[in-house]
Amino acid sequence: MKNAMPNMLRFLLCAGAIYMGYAFCGWIVLGPYHYKFRTLIRSVECMYSLVNGDDMFATFAEMSEKSVMVWYFSKAYLYSFISLFIYVVLSLFIAVIMDTYETLKDYQQNGWPTSELTSFVEMCTDLPESGTFRVQSDESSLFSCCPLRRDNDTQHDNLIR
Repeated sequence: MKNAMPNMLRFLLCAGAIYMGYAFCGWIVLGPYHYKFRTLIRSVECMYSLVNGDDMFATFAEMSEKSVMVWYFSKAYLYSFISLFIYVVLSLFIAVIMDTYETLKDYQQNGWPTSELTSFVEMCTDLPESGTFRVQSDESSLFSCCPLRRDNDTQHDNLIR
């Protein structure tokens, strides 16, 4: 599950954006015509229950027929939301988890791939005790990347002025 987390978070971010887009659309367009879409919270709750299959018939049956355009829009809106989230989004969520499972299963059978750092270190033939990688300095400082300026150092005085 730990290895699937980055893919799952990216997927949930995208699915959440689509879900909230549907929620805002339902609240703005269908809110005046249906009591389940009167507020943003009710719209989100209604869509959550639609994804779970709780009250599909009740939501469809309660659609107002005051305006023919709103009635057609509500049908297209609800059908597209249910189709998208039940058949596509939930299937993709399962596919993301299964892909990670298959990848980990392959790694267990064939070995873990080497990282760029590991392959670079494996190319090195010098031992750490050889002294090849040591820098000889007359001072040891915590801040060796930016040594302190000495008072008698006049070599770089022209650069400072």
